[in-house]
Amino acid sequence: MKYEVFEHVSDIGLRIYGSSFNELLENAGLALFDQMADLSRVSSVDTFDVSAQGDTVEELFMAWMRELLYIFHGEGCLLKEFEVKEVSKEKVRGIAKGEKIDPDRHLVHGEVKGATYHRLEVKEDGGKWQAKVILDV
Repeated sequence: MKYEVFEHVSDIGLRIYGSSFNELLENAGLALFDQMADLSRVSSVDTFDVSAQGDTVEELFMAWMRELLYIFHGEGCLLKEFEVKEVSKEKVRGIAKGEKIDPDRHLVHGEVKGATYHRLEVKEDGGKWQAKVILDV
């Protein structure tokens, strides 16, 4: 399982899983955009460079999510494929693939305004990674 949704009063809660921190970030991107659109209708025709910086794993996670949301809000694109190419203690770099939103083809469920620090958890346990994040909708 890459992620699961949990109940939250007015927002969306996600528990995201990965066998590595890289995979956790990739699955976080998938979980984020899966909440906004039917990804089966999105093609991977455009590639976007994604890089983020932070001093902790929580800050890196949140910076990655903010960069992906910028591509949605600023570029008007839906993303469906994510590949983290490089992670260090302070930086993550990767790519995301998707395409411009086409209202005639894409079914957009709703808009995520941002990922919040409220109840944020990013942890490694026994070599597996897990994140818990609330999305502001």
